[in-house]
Amino acid sequence: MKRLSGLLLAATLLLPITASAEQPLPRDVPPGTSLVIADDANYVASLLKLSGEQEKLAADVTYANFSSGPLRLEAIRAGAAQVGAVGDVPPILAHYSDAGVVVVGAVVTAGPGNLVTTAPGSGIETLEDLKGKRVGINVGTAQQATVLRNLESVGLGIADIEPVNLGLSEFADALRGGQIDAAVLKQPDRARYLASVEGQGARALDNAPGTATNLKYLYAAKTALDDPAQAAAIADFVEAWYRAHAWRNGNRDTWIADYLVKDQRLSQDDAEQVWISEGDATRAPGLEAIVPIQQKTIDLLQAGGAFPGKTLKAEDEFDFRFRDFGLEKAAAVQPAR
Repeated sequence: MKRLSGLLLAATLLLPITASAEQPLPRDVPPGTSLVIADDANYVASLLKLSGEQEKLAADVTYANFSSGPLRLEAIRAGAAQVGAVGDVPPILAHYSDAGVVVVGAVVTAGPGNLVTTAPGSGIETLEDLKGKRVGINVGTAQQATVLRNLESVGLGIADIEPVNLGLSEFADALRGGQIDAAVLKQPDRARYLASVEGQGARALDNAPGTATNLKYLYAAKTALDDPAQAAAIADFVEAWYRAHAWRNGNRDTWIADYLVKDQRLSQDDAEQVWISEGDATRAPGLEAIVPIQQKTIDLLQAGGAFPGKTLKAEDEFDFRFRDFGLEKAAAVQPAR
């Protein structure tokens, strides 16, 4: 985490501002404005509600759950949502497919994040042991990038494994059933899976040093950003999202009890492990600073065969009008009463 933060700060100093002349973001949200947020496992909805930020929003903001970044992208493309909460790979998929979405917010988590997780009896104890194994892959997701980064760290590539294309929601059952030997699981899916196969030799492998970007994004439809009312509502939501993360960082016990245990139905022990896996989520130090990190992910994925036939520039994936959002207000949040 410290290494990534240093890279981001250095990039802030080295990267020129690439945003062209931009129209200022509207900030007045007219009555009756609404937004739908493409969420995952009630995470963002709970974040805003428990922090008290939901009731402060100027627009009528509702949430719809989708199990993967590509599915949240499809919801936005279909007009069923205007904003999505995703990892670092879905914006690349959106860019490649000309989906018309841009990143408007970014946080960096302190924990280990997504981990390669093994099936009972797989014989996998290290990242090197992935060679020749059946590994669950979901194209266009952060989980795919985690596999490729970890393979690269031990001198392997996609050709050294047997990729098995599955939906993210299918990974855990495929591991239990022996259809695959390993897959990258996010939390709380990983805690639930490992609890279900306890004592059978399944494990989560640590990421290789320097391989996890730990980035979480909000991205928004350009069509929504072109609408003054929805653009203002999105701006208001992004600032609330940053403040809500700051609240979560200072309210560990409430988040564990009310979201992880009550909403997600995890045991207390598993919920504690999920918290450790995620850690604090802090505002990334500037959208421009993320560009070289994002470009490295693009290059890695394309070298692995994803997103062929196009030159993708990471700076095209961001709306730099949001560059200063969350700088002061996130730090000013007080613990919930």
